[in-house]
Amino acid sequence: MLSTGGVSVGDYDYVDAILAELGATLHIRAIAVKPGKPLTIATLPRPSAAQPVPPLLYCGLPGNPVSALVSFWRFIQPALMQLSGLSQWQPQFVGATCQTLLRGSGDRETYLWGRLQWTNGGYQFSPASGSHSSGNLVNLAGTNGLARLPVGTKQVVSGDPIDVMVLP
Repeated sequence: MLSTGGVSVGDYDYVDAILAELGATLHIRAIAVKPGKPLTIATLPRPSAAQPVPPLLYCGLPGNPVSALVSFWRFIQPALMQLSGLSQWQPQFVGATCQTLLRGSGDRETYLWGRLQWTNGGYQFSPASGSHSSGNLVNLAGTNGLARLPVGTKQVVSGDPIDVMVLP
């Protein structure tokens, strides 16, 4: 099962309470990633199964559109591919050269979206223009990569190497 929204800690985030009522086991409630900190992974027992079967898997994505997409691409899509039996299920990261200054908070792994292109024998990454807020879906259009700034990294300057996740 997959849903978006309702998995954070606000007044109108009811998913955890509903999962508890259904007898779910919560495995993950939040991750140290920006965007996409609220992420719920739970398993639920299957009702009255005649034979032993694995529990149902529940994935709850954040409600902000960019957070939901980044969380899906980074964590849920690889999990679904692995569960489907595919041998190549991990996200593809490539080394690239940063074309402009990138900023992260430093306290969480940060993903910034933009354009990845092959130029002069190497990958180059340029962030999308405009705000990189979790609600700004407009500047996500046309991007094909997510630059990953590790925990502890507050900035990457132009010309520095950076890992970029290739988007599907």
